[in-house]
Amino acid sequence: MQQPTFAQRLLQVYQQLKMLIWPFIGLVTIVLIFRSIYSREEVYFYINRLHTSWGDWLFPRVTELGSTAACVVLTVLLFYFNKRQGVVLAAAYLSNSMVNFALKFMVAFPRPRRFFAERLHDIYFVPGVEVLDNFRSFPSGHSVCAFTAATVLSYYVKNKYWSLVFLLLAAIVAYSRMYMSQHFLEDVTAGATEGVLLTMLWITLIKDKAPAN
Repeated sequence: MQQPTFAQRLLQVYQQLKMLIWPFIGLVTIVLIFRSIYSREEVYFYINRLHTSWGDWLFPRVTELGSTAACVVLTVLLFYFNKRQGVVLAAAYLSNSMVNFALKFMVAFPRPRRFFAERLHDIYFVPGVEVLDNFRSFPSGHSVCAFTAATVLSYYVKNKYWSLVFLLLAAIVAYSRMYMSQHFLEDVTAGATEGVLLTMLWITLIKDKAPAN
């Protein structure tokens, strides 16, 4: 029997991810419209003024969902319950991270703390949070990891309405990076898009090659 082409397999993956993809496209469209109206500086300081005591407690914890530790824990848990799904998630994490690190070094865009070095007195920093100060702002690694996980989980979950929950959690992780002055809106948007698109490609390439349970 003739094997399906890459385009056919990609279409099959899309069919499983429609509940995630279209709301994601809508979210990115809103972000792009918002960004076309307001400058990078205006967006950053608008978000920076939205700080609350509960947000200062919540977002440093939520952001850990996009950390390396969370990636390892989620991969191990998924592998324990379903070997194939665990392998696909691990491969997506690794490949997406490699692409992201390469982009960070090529673009070398300053993080907010360095970008606004002469305006630090105008910035609110979350107490207890170490704010990074380097040239590795674009794209956001935490956003890549969060949306990678959201895409893989959305693909395999039987009730596709869970995709909306995964998307919301990933979006909150991305927002937390801006809330804590680690990234700009462009960084998290690029990271999220990278996570979704590259993961779709990797699922297409390896989903049938990963070992079964």
